[in-house]
Amino acid sequence: MSKLFVAVLLALTFSFAGGTGKVDIDLTRMSGTMVYAQVFQMVTEPEKYVGKRIKMKGVFSSYYDNEVKQRFYGCVISDALACCSQGLAFELSKPRKYPEGYPEEGDGIVIVGEFTYVKEEDGADYPLIRHAEMQTEK
Repeated sequence: MSKLFVAVLLALTFSFAGGTGKVDIDLTRMSGTMVYAQVFQMVTEPEKYVGKRIKMKGVFSSYYDNEVKQRFYGCVISDALACCSQGLAFELSKPRKYPEGYPEEGDGIVIVGEFTYVKEEDGADYPLIRHAEMQTEK
């Protein structure tokens, strides 16, 4: 088998799989109502999802917390009627410089990463998608 063929085959495999490997919960294949319900459950019962690989599609959002001097990134999903939103924070596997390395606020993104639940000393607990890969959608 030629090296060129193997290289093309690998490139195609990663482009179709998003380079992400196995996904335990693919929110991109669910209806808006099901996505909203699933994310709500992930937020309210996070222990059931820790360690699972999640794929989700939504819009990019970021927030700078002056108290902890840190920027947080999120993937926000609207429900079927676009009246309510659910979102999950994420950390990229390969950090980028903000804002140059990130999409514009409100741009479509797809995130794949590992679900975890962060417990802060001050009691501020939140779900987080770690080691995430992000693709922008046009």
